[in-house]
Order: sequence, then C-alpha cells, then structure tokens
Amino acid sequence: MAFPSPTQRTLFLHIGMHKTASTYIQRRLRKNRGLLRKNGVLLPARRQKDNKLLKAIAQERWKPWGRWIKRADVRNCNLLVSHEALSCSLYQVCSDGETLRGQWLANHLHRCGWKLKVVGFIRDQESYLNSRYTQLVKRLSIRSDFTTYVARVMQGNTISECDLITLFGWLIELPSVERVMIPFGANKDQNGHECQRPDPFQQLADELALPEAVIRQCKPVSSINQQPGRLGVALALEISTFLAQHHPKALVAPHKKRLRGGIERMAQKNGWPAEPFNGLNSSIQQMIRRRYQSSNAEFCRCFWPEMTWDELFKSRLQNIREPNSVAWTEANDAELKACRGEVIASNLPSTIVAEILG
Repeated sequence: MAFPSPTQRTLFLHIGMHKTASTYIQRRLRKNRGLLRKNGVLLPARRQKDNKLLKAIAQERWKPWGRWIKRADVRNCNLLVSHEALSCSLYQVCSDGETLRGQWLANHLHRCGWKLKVVGFIRDQESYLNSRYTQLVKRLSIRSDFTTYVARVMQGNTISECDLITLFGWLIELPSVERVMIPFGANKDQNGHECQRPDPFQQLADELALPEAVIRQCKPVSSINQQPGRLGVALALEISTFLAQHHPKALVAPHKKRLRGGIERMAQKNGWPAEPFNGLNSSIQQMIRRRYQSSNAEFCRCFWPEMTWDELFKSRLQNIREPNSVAWTEANDAELKACRGEVIASNLPSTIVAEILG
C-alpha cells in the first residue's frame, strides 16, 4: 500500500466533460471504493454526496469540502471527487465578481496544505452533440430535429458546453494546479501515443498515483447509458410530440422518468441499439468544426502543445457516415403508433392513460 505523506495530499477532481463515460467511471469507482480506500484514495460513497459538493461550490460554502478534507487527513488519504457537471461550474465567477470558482477551491485547498489535480476528458464537438442530442431526446427534453438542435446550441446560451476554452481556460491562469486533459475516443492519448479504444476508467486511475497492480485488481462494471438506437430516438420524439399536444401534464419529471425506462426496455427488446442514431453528415460536421476551430486550436496550444486537433480526432474527418433518418417508413407508421401506445399505457398512471387513449 502506498499512502500519501501529509505534504503530498491531493484532491483529485474528475470534472467530465459531459458525455465522456462519466457514469461508467463513477460506477466503477464506487464498486472499488474499498480497494481504493485501502490504497490511499478516499471518495464519497454515493452520488448524492458528490451533488452536495457540487452545490457547495456554486454557493461558495467551504464547510462541506472541509469536512471531506478532514476525513481524508484522518485516514491519511488523498481525496477523489468525480462529477461531470464540475466542468460547467468551475469556470464561473464567484459572488465577488472576480474570483473564479476553480480558483476559489484551489485557494481553500492551499490554505489546508493540499494540492489540486484536475482530470478532464475532452470529446470532439461533432460526436458530443450527436450523443447529447440522443440523450436529451431519450429524456423527452426536446422535440426538435438534430439539425435544429445543433444550430440552437451554436447560436444560443448553451455555447459554453462545447467551447473548451470557456470550460477549461481558467486552469491556464493557475499554474499551481496540476491538470491532465485526456482526449476521449481519439486516435492518440494526451502524450501523443497511439491508442485503440482505451478504457476511460483505466485512464483516470492512471492519474491517481496508484500502483499498476492495484488498478488491475479493480472489478469491472456493466456498460450503461446505451443509446436506444435510431428507432428508439424516433419513438421518443413521437411520444414527446404526442404528449405535448394531447396531455402536456404527462411530461413532468416523475412521468418522464418512467416513460424513458419504457422506451429503453422496448429498444432493448427489439434490438434497436444495434443501429445507433447518427444525425451527422459531411455538411453538419464541417459546420460544427468550423465554429469551434479557433477555440480548439487555442485549447491544443495550452494543453496539448505537441499535437493538433486534427491529429487527435482525425477519424472524425476521414470516416464520415451519412445520417440515418429517425423517421419510420409509412409501412412502419402503424407499428410506431402501437409502440407509442404500449409505452404510454405501461408507464403512466391509469387515470392519465384513460384521458390520453380513451
């Protein structure tokens, strides 16, 4: 066991970004929490505790963080906190109008004699937006087509979720903070080494100063967050549009969660994930890449100075697939409506079902 000395204690922050296997990483961290603890890395046991720490940063409350620092001190451990939403929080300005939240956290840690190491996973915007759209549709949160969604993101208030300098530029001004930015799904790792489908958990674990033998002992977890496929996306859009027109109250959070589960089960039963949704074509990919070209180049200069964006994400340019339509054929229209009725009838309260389908 290699426990840290008091002068070496570090807060490891895994900060996303979104849609970079964060849920898989977090589930596997928790499954191996005991092993990690025995080898000098403490982490909260439940997602709710990470959520409280995320909220505490937004409210500029050090006390919840301080309690975890004390727990780690008592156990002679480093501390690991993983939350993908940290990438969208730490760059924001505190109530004093000057200090960034990431700097606020680093300052508090410094006063406690702790270091901060930030680990982020970076995904190219094209595949990110395709994945994010699929997730939002599955959650019944949007009803637009993919092209409209992309245009809205690039023109609207959500621009920061794709602009890497906006998300991570605050780290450039804090040389005392160690940072590692890992290309997600790229041709090379952050050191320029060729890689083929690396395991994100392994990549994060490599940054925790753990012996390789310990990392090999970590138990696996099953894959989750599988997209429902092209037809699952079509069904989710159909259900969302139908309910918005005929019974908007059915689209409140508790009902949406049950409907989402029903869509996922139907997709699995019919094997729809075998044909993943793809909204990208050559024109859309080039439009997205042009929009973020300058920011991506600056990000590479700051975090990956030996590489260019195109070197890392070359396959996105060379292997452009044509989009697959979410629309079912006319011959399948009756089947789509039958699936819609089955999911609604099986997952909403009977009183609502009677009003909708009666």
